[in-house]
This record gives sequence, C-alpha cells and structure tokens, in this order.
Amino acid sequence: MQADASPARAMPSNESIRLRIHGMTCGGCVARVERALRSVAGVADARVNLATEQAVVVLGDPAPSRKALVDAVRHVGYDAEALRPDDVSALTPGRAQTGALREQRQALFQAIGLSLPIMAVHWLGGLLQSHDAGGHVWPHAIQGLLSTVLLISPAGAPILVGGLRAILHRTPNMDLLITLGVSAAFVAGVARLVTGQPDAEDFHAAAMILAFINVGRYLEARAKRDAGAAIAGLARRVPKTVQRMTPAGVEEVAVERLRRGDRIRVAQDTTIPVDGTVTEGEGAVDESAVTGESLPRHREKGDRVIAGGVVREGLLTVEAMQVGTESTLGRIARAVEEAQAGKTRMQRIADRVAGVFVPIVIALALATLVGTLFFAGGGWSAALNRSIAVLVIACPCALGLATPTAVLVATGSAAQQGILVRDAAALEAAAAVNVMLLDKTGTLTTGSPTVTNVLAVTQGRANDHPPLATFGSREVLRLAASAEQHSQHPFARAIVAKAREWGLSSVPATEFTSRPGLGVFARVDGRTVWAGSKRLLDEAEIHSNLSAAEIKRLGEGAVSPGSSVVWIAVDGQCVGLIRLTDQLRPNAAETVSELSRLGIETVMITGDQTQTAAAIATKLGISDVRAEVGPQDKLAEVVRRQAAGKRVAFVGDGINDAPALAAAEVGIAFGSPADVAAGAADIAIVHHDMRRLPALVTLARRSLRIIRQNLFWAFSYNFAAIPLAAFGQIPPGLAAAAMMFSSLSVVLNSLRLRIFSQLHDTEGRQETRSGLPVA
Repeated sequence: MQADASPARAMPSNESIRLRIHGMTCGGCVARVERALRSVAGVADARVNLATEQAVVVLGDPAPSRKALVDAVRHVGYDAEALRPDDVSALTPGRAQTGALREQRQALFQAIGLSLPIMAVHWLGGLLQSHDAGGHVWPHAIQGLLSTVLLISPAGAPILVGGLRAILHRTPNMDLLITLGVSAAFVAGVARLVTGQPDAEDFHAAAMILAFINVGRYLEARAKRDAGAAIAGLARRVPKTVQRMTPAGVEEVAVERLRRGDRIRVAQDTTIPVDGTVTEGEGAVDESAVTGESLPRHREKGDRVIAGGVVREGLLTVEAMQVGTESTLGRIARAVEEAQAGKTRMQRIADRVAGVFVPIVIALALATLVGTLFFAGGGWSAALNRSIAVLVIACPCALGLATPTAVLVATGSAAQQGILVRDAAALEAAAAVNVMLLDKTGTLTTGSPTVTNVLAVTQGRANDHPPLATFGSREVLRLAASAEQHSQHPFARAIVAKAREWGLSSVPATEFTSRPGLGVFARVDGRTVWAGSKRLLDEAEIHSNLSAAEIKRLGEGAVSPGSSVVWIAVDGQCVGLIRLTDQLRPNAAETVSELSRLGIETVMITGDQTQTAAAIATKLGISDVRAEVGPQDKLAEVVRRQAAGKRVAFVGDGINDAPALAAAEVGIAFGSPADVAAGAADIAIVHHDMRRLPALVTLARRSLRIIRQNLFWAFSYNFAAIPLAAFGQIPPGLAAAAMMFSSLSVVLNSLRLRIFSQLHDTEGRQETRSGLPVA
C-alpha cells in the first residue's frame, strides 16, 4: 500500500540529436535517410518523419558527432542541419514549415505566371494551325522559350535539381519521377520544334505538370503547417523577452539568457516563460495551454508555476527553476516531437513499399513506352505521352504522408488537451484497448487523503503474548508519522501532516524499509514500528489480539464505506489503527460509464482493503474489483488478461504500478506537469480530469481509422491510376493534377482530427464553465 509516488517508468536515457532534413519528398526518402543515419557508427536508432521533416537520432556509445550525421544525410542526396537543444521553438515544425510555405508560394506564383502564357499560346497555336498549315511554328517556338524559363525558375529548378541529385546518388524519389516526365516532354518538344513536326503538345504538357505540382506542393505545405499548428502553438507562447530583476533594477532580456535562480516579473496578460516558484505577489494563472484545465488557478508566494501559463490577473515575481527545454513546456514539446517521429506498424509497412515504389514506376513507364510502340501500334507521340503520364501520376508521397500527418495532428491536438502521447505506437495501441485496469489511490481518487480518526488498541494482555504496552492515540500517531516520514505515498503524507497538525514532532527513523503495495518498516526510539495494510502485519506474523468488543469498534464495522485503514504495530504487537478518507475524482463515475459505452471493460485494482475498494467501486459502477494486491499481483493481472486475448491499458501513478505499466499494451499515468513531462508512461495525462481517458480512446480510434483511410486511398489510387495512364486514358497534364490531389487528400483527411479535437475540447470547456468541478 505504501510506496513512493514517483514516476512509474522513465524514458530511455540515451541522448538524442534532432536534425532538420531538407529535400525529402516521399516515403522512399524517409527509408533512405533512416538507413544512412543508422549506418553511422555510434547510432543506436534513427527515426525520420516526412510530415515534420525532422529526424531523431538516438546515440549509442561512443556517440557520433553532429557533423558525421549531417554528412551521412548529404551522402545520400539530402541536406540536413542539427537543431539546437536549447531552442524550444525548434522542437516544432512551425518555423521551418512557415519558411518553406513562403518559398513555395513564390514558386507557385512563378509557375502560374509562366504556365498560363504557355497554355494560352498553345490554344492560339491551335487556332493558327487550323487556318494556316505553317502557323504552328512560331507559337511552338514561344512555348519552348517560356518552358525553358519555367524550367530554370524556382518553380522548376528545385525539382530538376532534386531529380538529378537522386540519379547521382542512386536514390530514386518523387522528384526523379517528375524530372523524368518533365524532361521527356521538354526534350520531345525541342526535337519536334527542330524537325518542324505539327501537333506538338509536349511543352504544354511540361508546363501543366509543373503548374499542378507547384499548386499541390503549396497546398500540401499549408496543410502540413496547419497539422503541426497545435504543438507549434505551445512553443509560440513563450515570449521572446522577459523582465529580469537585478540589484540595479528591472532589465529586459531575451528569454534565452535566463538561467536557473533568476527572478523575473510577470505582469497581467503575460506568459510565464519558465517553471518556477512565486516569490512575491499573487494572481490568477491560466495553464490551459499546457494542462488543458480551462479555469485559472490562484497562485501566491510559495506556489509553483509552469512555463506557458498566462497571468490573467495580478502581478507575480517568479524565481526560475527550469528554463528553456528543461521547462515543462519545453519537455512536453520535445516529448510530442519524439512521438511524432515514431512509427506505427502500418507506417513501417507503407515505408517499405514506398522504398521500392519509384524503381517499379520507372520500369512500368519503360514498359508502357515499349508496349505502345511495338504491341499497341501507337506512334512515338502516343507512347511518350503515356509513359510520361505513368511517371507523373504515380504518387509515393501519399504513402509517405498517410500515417505521419495523422499522428502529427493527433499528438499535437492531444497535447493541447493535457494528454501527452509518448510514441506513435502507443496511439495505435490505445485504439485497440478493450480492458482498462484502474488503480484506486491517486487515479480514481484524488490521491490527497486526510486522516479522519486515530484509534489506539487498549486491551490488556493476551494469553500467548507478553504484556502489551499502553499507547494513546497521540503516541500511535507520533510513532506512525516517524516511521512514514521518508515515504512519499499519499497515506504517508497524510499521516505526517496530521501529526504536525496535532503538534507532534517526528523523530528520526532508522532501518527504514518500504514494501511497495504493503507499507513501511522502521526503527523509532529503539522500537520496531510497522505501518501499512493488514497483509503487512500478517506477513510479519503480527496478531492484532483485539477483544471482541474492540473488533466490533475498531474492525470493519468501524470503517465507513470508502475509507481506508493503516494498521500500526510496535515491537510485534498491533497498537492502533489510523483511518483515512480519500475523495473520488470529479467525473470519475461519468468516465467509467463513458468507457463502458466505448466497449471497454473497467477493473479497479488496488492494494487497499477489500471493503474499501468494494464501496468505492459500487459508487463508480465498477463490478470487477481486485483488492489487497501488491505490484507483482497487478503485473500478474495484466498478464492473465493478455493471455485471455485482451488488449490491456493500465492506469496508475505510483512506482508500485511500474511492473503493470510496463507490461500493459498501454501504460497511462496521471501526474503533475513536471512529472509527466519528465516521462512516466506510454501516455501521460497532465492533470486529473478523468474525462481525458475516454477522450484519449476516442481520439486514438479516430486516428487509426483515418490512417487506414489514408493508406487505403494511397494504395487504391496508385493501383487504379497507373494502369489508366499506361493505356492512354489520362494525359500528362491531368496526371499531374491527379497526383497533386492524391497527396493533398491524405493531408486534408488527417486535418479532420484537428477539427474533432477542437470541438471536443470546446465542449469540455463549456461544461467546466457551466459549473462542473475541475480537478
């Protein structure tokens, strides 16, 4: 029962380096960059995300240099830059994607500005040709000139350079397909211009391809920026400058210059840039952007505040404790970014397919060219148009974006609600959960129990034991508090607080031993003291020796439903009981009901006594209860249900839950922002609003459904579109438009998650403001 309530499971201790990757266009690029990074000596693992254009490299021993990692990326035809670990804004894709969007907008304007005249001249040339057999030459020459300008402009040159780089490094990607298609059309147009052949539409096809490609990339860049807007918004909350207090007065400094121990002044409607402690003033702080709690909390001297909170009323002086990426906001942003770099099982399959997709498409284009010429009876013009259409219509981009964009939106939206998903695989696993084991203390209850009664055993001597020393309730509480003072379990803190309230001074304890899930043992004033569950005393072979009257008064009949009892023994004899009451979490019963509606079986599992657990379970509507269990029993329960084919989520918050959290498909922890950001489980909830549990499951299921839709569309599109292009049903220009729509569709479909999350969060805030309590 007693245990330290420290985080249940830490994240891997390996140091990691984040890289910004430039030039990736499809899932094949992702696979090649990952292989290149993993080939560097000293790299333990590497995860690359196409949607965020970032790589997370986990370092081994000895760790490679940043230069070695960047060189490895450049060696396979891409560019990279190492991101500074102290830059919170660099943790999100917002800054880079805003710059990319600006460049893509310029390319779009140039593509449209040059493509429209080419198309107009093409239309005009058709009219001239219908009236004058030689009238097609000059329009065709003008098209060639404008197409040349288009190819060397920012609308065409980056694509062609990317394609040439792919050839030089033997790393086929989407740019290579477009380059082959555009180059084939342009070269054919030049050849026909030189030979004077009529009805040449090749320049027109090249212009159409580049125009649609740039339109698609611009819209895709906007959608990807919007997809990452949720978590990027967290980083943008940190102000660029702050008011730092010095002996000489107040100075304005850049937030990057803040160090631990600095004191800063935070005025009304200003964002707190650090985690720290209030040293002066008081005010209302809105922490909704980080914790999801919609109502501001009162903060005064001695209270903790977190980065990202906004002072709505008052003026605070805050001493910085954690700054930059060490603050709660920075660690949450880093954790979300690392989750977005992770891969689901479906994404790994899609990446393997995308890795071989481009060579297959090139082979199909060549087969189309040869087949049309020698077997279908078509001429060079028809064969070339069909092969170009095959190259352009193929879309590995959709395969590469199908999963990461959905994960990007889901994890960012979850973070805004105070739900921190540690890994993309955890999101996938949460969608499949059908059993949820809920720890009682600190999860279903507030975890802040209070002592309601201290009862001393007053019976005389038992026949089979030596005389029992007489202890009053004050002495029972003093000994219990002395033994419990080194434990961080909620019951221990409550007992120590009650002793302090009674004016009792704890004495140093020696030989302290904590038994997770059971209690503690210590030496106090030369006496041996046990404090914990009845099971702890039973294992120590300590008998209560209570008389019939005391059993009736102190035993189960004296314990009110829902309260808990800590048994106190001294020198091998039970000397008293301490009764504690812990309040249920607001909305706990509503949460259990909602989980049931989602088809999830809920089970209460606790080290507390059976009657207490049963009483609380009845209030919550939980029929399955496992009481008086230790950490290994919780683990065994998880394993037992998994063996029965169940997908198990375990929800807890203490170190005694660590084995069960690790074994479950999904470990979910409640805790403070600082503890959660440091790493506690697969999925962490920053505050104790239990309604986040069904919200998490719903979001995970919607995410998985959208990922499946995206992958189905990406595979189906390519399966249907490539044959149509090969048989001449789709011209090159229309093929480019279809390819653009394919990539864009998966990103826009993923953005539906953001809309759902915003609607859900708005409903939750309205309920809170209407009077429902906030945890």
